[in-house]
Amino acid sequence: MTDPLRLYAAGSLRLAFAPLLATFSERYAVDVIPTFGPAGLLSEKIMYGDAVDIFASANCAHPLRLKALGLTEETSVFTRNHLCIVMRNVPELTTQSWLMALLDPRFVLSTSTPGSDPGGDYAFALFERIERLHRGWGNQLRDKAKPLVGGALDHAIPAGMTAGSYLIRTGQSDMHIGYASYLPLLLNQPDLHVVHLPDPYRIDAEYMLAVMKPARREARLLANYLLSPEGQGFLVNKGFASRF
Repeated sequence: MTDPLRLYAAGSLRLAFAPLLATFSERYAVDVIPTFGPAGLLSEKIMYGDAVDIFASANCAHPLRLKALGLTEETSVFTRNHLCIVMRNVPELTTQSWLMALLDPRFVLSTSTPGSDPGGDYAFALFERIERLHRGWGNQLRDKAKPLVGGALDHAIPAGMTAGSYLIRTGQSDMHIGYASYLPLLLNQPDLHVVHLPDPYRIDAEYMLAVMKPARREARLLANYLLSPEGQGFLVNKGFASRF
């Protein structure tokens, strides 16, 4: 009997990967044991010896670092995402421009944890973009933002909620910068207001897949399935962008 594949994957992929992996396993008779979490922390575990067959990261930096260490057989970008903002749906926030709302000292702004979670790195890239366009404002936001999720002591997010909606509904935050792939869980929620970042503020996220050494045939099979039109369909259905 074939040993199960061991998959480490960014937490933002959980909803898309559940049906994808179920379909893959049924079709190819290969069991997959997934572990989801902040990609930076998962990458560190691999560096320190965790035995993994495939790593699906929310950025390119972590797989490429593993590649530089000689730990990967192959890497490839397999999907894309981008940032959005979810905030408490109150007039004090929603009647302002989104940028003024972020800067408003009355309200808490949260992000994922930079370094540990690419979502936090992308949020800080947004602050850098804002700083280039509006000197001083990006630095204010970087100093103001609270990294409340995506760290070593992460929250257990209830099913059907995102980190942003959880933090807002539990009173820990008023605004959260997260991934647009979560929009299906955020839209049409009366207590939440979603902001789509316009150009030139849009921050795109590339997700990279790494097949780890020694590469198993089944790992290559899963990688190819993820890159196939059918595999891409599962990702697009959950709010990601196709690699095609």
